[in-house]
Amino acid sequence: MFPVPSSLQRLADQIDGWLDLRCPERALDLLPPLLADPAARAAGLCMRVRAQVRLGNHGEALADLGELRRDHPPQDWVDLTEAWCRKRTGDLRGAIRCMQQLLVRSPRSDIGHFNLGCYLALSGDVDRAIDEVTLACGMNPEFRDFAREEPDLDTLRKDPRFRSLLREPTSAHDHGDGDGDGDGDGDDDDDGDESDPDRN
Repeated sequence: MFPVPSSLQRLADQIDGWLDLRCPERALDLLPPLLADPAARAAGLCMRVRAQVRLGNHGEALADLGELRRDHPPQDWVDLTEAWCRKRTGDLRGAIRCMQQLLVRSPRSDIGHFNLGCYLALSGDVDRAIDEVTLACGMNPEFRDFAREEPDLDTLRKDPRFRSLLREPTSAHDHGDGDGDGDGDGDDDDDGDESDPDRN
């Protein structure tokens, strides 16, 4: 996402490997040289955000995201991850704001629309939530599958518009095999924001 000097590339690759292996503590132990080098700090901050999120340290992750936002051009990853953290610190309004600013910059972001729909549903704004989830599903039919099991969307389940959306097939070859009631068991990680900022 951000470059590092060649002298630190091996270390950056090692840290990235530990993060991919879901060993954030090991990654944090190795990060100081990247954070201390101005040419590598942005990459180090990104890696530290990933580690802190994995550890559930959302406040610390938000501090690093604030520095990235202040010192670098806007990036969808920053908005998605900040929203993910803000939701978990109880700041739904902040999460919604992050998704809105992402969509101003990237109006065709399917995950942006889907996550905004999730946060709006949690905040009780049913009409806007359905609009956003519908947009996401129109851009990427796979989001219908996510919506079927997404606990953040539970407040929408009895709405006929949402039930109709879930009855739509996910592709031209898929005519659906569910009963269309959107009654997913919610066994994914956490929520529709892809559940893992590492993937955003």
